[in-house]
Amino acid sequence: MNIIYSDAHNLHQPQFERYDGKDVPYAETAARVDSIVQALQAHDFEPLQEPEVFSISHILAIHNKNYVDFLKKKSAAVPEDQQIYPSDFITDSYAPVTKGTFQASVAAVNTALTGAKQIAAGEPVVYSLCRPPGHHAAHHSMGGYCYFNNAAIAAHYLSHYGSVAILDIDYHHGNGTQEAFYERADVLYVSLHADPNTNYPYTTGFADENGRGSGKGYNINIPLPKTTDTESYSTVLRGAIKEIENFQPRFLVLSAGFDTYVNDPIGGLHLTKGAYRRIGRHIRDMNLPTLIIQEGGYNIADLGGLVSDLLDSFRPA
Repeated sequence: MNIIYSDAHNLHQPQFERYDGKDVPYAETAARVDSIVQALQAHDFEPLQEPEVFSISHILAIHNKNYVDFLKKKSAAVPEDQQIYPSDFITDSYAPVTKGTFQASVAAVNTALTGAKQIAAGEPVVYSLCRPPGHHAAHHSMGGYCYFNNAAIAAHYLSHYGSVAILDIDYHHGNGTQEAFYERADVLYVSLHADPNTNYPYTTGFADENGRGSGKGYNINIPLPKTTDTESYSTVLRGAIKEIENFQPRFLVLSAGFDTYVNDPIGGLHLTKGAYRRIGRHIRDMNLPTLIIQEGGYNIADLGGLVSDLLDSFRPA
């Protein structure tokens, strides 16, 4: 399994986010990636590969140019070791901008696109270790730790080679990914996530959001109660997989969030450690060329093991 990684993610180092009007330690830290890399090395996964560099046009296919230019300019203007919350193009207080935010976000996109290029060339499965994550980044806004939508950009790239299904298993609904494909029939978006009545992003992710125009029927949201355990999650996941199989995609993009883990500090269904190996087997059994893109997961002590378990399900026996 090819694993794509850029150490440019270390350029993005916010110290805090604002929650209920108070500054609290930033949850989406570089230590998340350190945990994953250490676990992959300990379990004898293939060496990490540097991403290729792609044209900014791939980002502009999903994001508004004014937003992209704004983020580049604002990021460059932030003094070292400081962070700001811009007054424009931002939806919440969980996406501070530092001097390295734009560079790190572009590198995350390149990490996703390198994986997509390899999948299009015939690789059966690739893991793109993206940071910052992306599925909350929308056409003209940042939010929820996300600046550019890595999964949506990669899925759009792959759509030039055939139809694409995106399966999003992050705890939070991928509002930015849904927006990107809401009126398209060539990309199916299926998301399993916590009930947005009581969980971020609160305004999207409801079951009656099923696409618009040409995209009607190609957006499937499955909100879950917080009490969902491994067994019930597996049942729901198998139903989601049926929807994907009925779509008959050429490629699968997996937005892999691990904040569904029971001990995650800012998410948490009732999924235990063994759940992720089981989830991986269900997805592997679709036998689709699969690009796995890292999204959330904030229990740093356990995150690497959870990721390793899921990825291990895709390795040949």
